[in-house]
Parts: sequence; C-alpha cells; structure tokens
Amino acid sequence: MAEQDQLVEGFNAGYMLEKYRPELAQQISQAVETVEEEFFQGFVEGCNEYIREQSRYKLLDKLRDDLSRPTSRSKDREMGKDGPDIDR
Repeated sequence: MAEQDQLVEGFNAGYMLEKYRPELAQQISQAVETVEEEFFQGFVEGCNEYIREQSRYKLLDKLRDDLSRPTSRSKDREMGKDGPDIDR
C-alpha cells in the first residue's frame, strides 16, 4: 500500500507543479523519467495528465467557438431566383 501512496503523492505533486510552474515541472520530469521509483513515475504521469487535460480543454473551446459562429453561404453556392445553379 505504501507504493500506491507514493505513486499518488508523486502524481499530485507533478500535476500541481505542471499547473503552477510548468517550466520547472518539465525540467524535473525529464530528469526523472527513467527513475523506476513510484513517486517519480507518478510525478511524470501527473505532469502528462495536466498537459492532456489542457489540450482537451483547448480543443473543446475551439470546437465550441466554431459551432457558435454563424456560417454564411459562399457566393458561388448562393441560390438564384430559380433555385440553385446546377451544371447539367
């Protein structure tokens, strides 16, 4: 159980450091990537999780912005008096 606690503590530390001090978190993460202790494995995963979440939020915001913008028909696709122009 102590190993699990170390993993969780490392994860939380990595997540919080990535949130508030991303440059420092990345330096530490790169330095300890190959260390096989649970705390450092959790630390690296916590950093990565925060980055993934931020990427997801940015994508969702972009998609929401794209959906909220009204679309306009392009001039070459506008309908004329008799309906759409169709090449036959």
